[in-house]
Amino acid sequence: IDTRSERLAKGFTFIENGSLGFSYKISNKTLLYLGSNIGHVSNLDFQMTNAGFSVIGFEAGISSVIK
Repeated sequence: IDTRSERLAKGFTFIENGSLGFSYKISNKTLLYLGSNIGHVSNLDFQMTNAGFSVIGFEAGISSVIK
């Protein structure tokens, strides 16, 4: 990050993400995916301020098998 904010100091940042969901087969070659995710951005306490940012989201997708 090149600009200091009220939640993070300027400089090094660390991002971690996690996702969990499931796929449902709707045909022989097509799957529907539904899930949720969480992410967090911080500077690992290398500098003060380090309140960080946390994000929770939902995701959906369709996959097709190519053969």
